Amino acid sequence: MNEQDVVDYLDAHPDFFVNHPALLDRLRVTRSRDTVVSLSHHALATLRAQLKSAQDENARMIDSARANAWIFERTRALVLSLLQCDDLDAVSACLEEHLQRAFELETVCLVLASDVSEPEDRGIIRRLPASEFELDDVKLLLESPDGRVGRFSQQLNQRLFGPNRHVGSAAAVPIGQPSLGALALGSTNEHHFEGGMDTLFLATIAEALGLMLPRIQA
Repeated sequence: MNEQDVVDYLDAHPDFFVNHPALLDRLRVTRSRDTVVSLSHHALATLRAQLKSAQDENARMIDSARANAWIFERTRALVLSLLQCDDLDAVSACLEEHLQRAFELETVCLVLASDVSEPEDRGIIRRLPASEFELDDVKLLLESPDGRVGRFSQQLNQRLFGPNRHVGSAAAVPIGQPSLGALALGSTNEHHFEGGMDTLFLATIAEALGLMLPRIQA
């Protein structure tokens, strides 16, 4: 009989140690640094490590659920407030209070196509000449259903946020179909908004803006 015979036998009889529990304390397992422990102690340590891993994963899931609930409640409050706005000044104040301050964002811009000849900034509202919406970088953003997240080109950053803001990373989603503009968030930190991040909550806000902006701009 060799070692493989023993392995095969134990594999075929998984209840062997149930029927012979005394053997667990007589068998020895060498761990790191040449420490020798009984098989039962080794199994117990393994189970404890697995339990700790499961507890850590459970804690991460709870933290994630809490974070999602936090985002949901603030997004809900923002959308309900937006639906009560009756002009762009009210929209700007609402976005500043319920988006920029509530989510502790450095920069928020609501970029809208307008009949102005030069870009105009008023609070969070940024009006761009309609012709700039036909430029490749802006057009690509507006044609992306899920928007864009990450590091934008300098030209796109300047169109969305203006020339006087340093933006290291950003997230932006189009508003309305056909597009009325874009909602853009910016950070000086190049890693704050990373490519692949979920834009679901931003898309929800953009959808609400797409429903109410035609009403107040009419």
